Amino acid sequence: MKRFLSLDVFRGMTILAMIVLNNQTGKSVFAPLVHSAGDGITFADMIFPFFLFIAGAALWFSTHKHDYGIHSSRSKARQMLHIVRRTAVLFGLGILLNWFPFDSYFAFVRIPGVLQRIALAYFFAALLTLYMPRMRAAAVTIIVLLAGYWFLLDSLGTEIVGRIDAAVFGSAHLYRPAFDPEGLLSTIPAIASVLIGYWAGRIMDRPNSVSGGIGSLMAIGLFLTGAGLLFGWVSPMNKPLWTSSYVLFTSGVAMIVWSILSFVIEYMQAKKWCEFFAIGGTNSLFIYLLSVVLAKLFGLWGVTGAVYGFYQSYHVPDAVASLMWAFTMVFVCWLIAWPLYRMRIFITA
Repeated sequence: MKRFLSLDVFRGMTILAMIVLNNQTGKSVFAPLVHSAGDGITFADMIFPFFLFIAGAALWFSTHKHDYGIHSSRSKARQMLHIVRRTAVLFGLGILLNWFPFDSYFAFVRIPGVLQRIALAYFFAALLTLYMPRMRAAAVTIIVLLAGYWFLLDSLGTEIVGRIDAAVFGSAHLYRPAFDPEGLLSTIPAIASVLIGYWAGRIMDRPNSVSGGIGSLMAIGLFLTGAGLLFGWVSPMNKPLWTSSYVLFTSGVAMIVWSILSFVIEYMQAKKWCEFFAIGGTNSLFIYLLSVVLAKLFGLWGVTGAVYGFYQSYHVPDAVASLMWAFTMVFVCWLIAWPLYRMRIFITA
């Protein structure tokens, strides 16, 4: 099985950036670190689709460990069990994170969430690639998902997204009573985000991937980025709705980032700086779970306010103090994950 250090580094950068975004506090925050409330895109809006893209690339490598037997019925049965188990674990962990610290009734716990979206998008993408393994099928599915979702929103209106979530989960189980940014309907284009990552993994998994694959990935990434910008005139980029233009643009940027990292790390062999991010990338699920749990506990115990106030005492702007606290959370999580990396302990779903 081919393994790209650049993909681990990319995943590490993404998960650490997610911790920074999730731990902004105080009255003022730097604008790029705030999600767009509607149409438009910020740096913060890039992180989650990056993670789905990386999940798709990892899916390619995990399902092509060997050159034989991957299409046998017995192997498919084993892979199907793995897909179902991994989906259930991720979805269950996501609900538990939303419920933690278990100080409310489950009747008021949010059911959708980040891990839940990853679980569902992974599940459907993995099923498709398992039973229709040809890349042509993946490409056609991406087009159908994005075009179909755009047509659905254009014909029925964006309100359909919230109405379906409220009907399926109930208003009490959503992020807001009438809408959830990680809801069911908007998971449809998120599946395309995973499939584009899977496609990118196939591009890189070639005998000449250190040279030709990087160039192809960069070229396709530039094309998708441009396509997303152009399609944005018809269907504006919108993270809460996960619009089709948003998928194209963020997937294209993800391809560009991975191609640059791969050029530096795999082609130029410049690896001395990689370990810090690789530690996060090889234990990303553990670090994400840890960061959410610690953030909630630190908030309850008053640690967040105390440390944030300490940074403010040096008369720095509120936005700077908020960023310093977020970096503190990154450092704490990294320190806990570092010995696991040294002992080669990797916690995955």
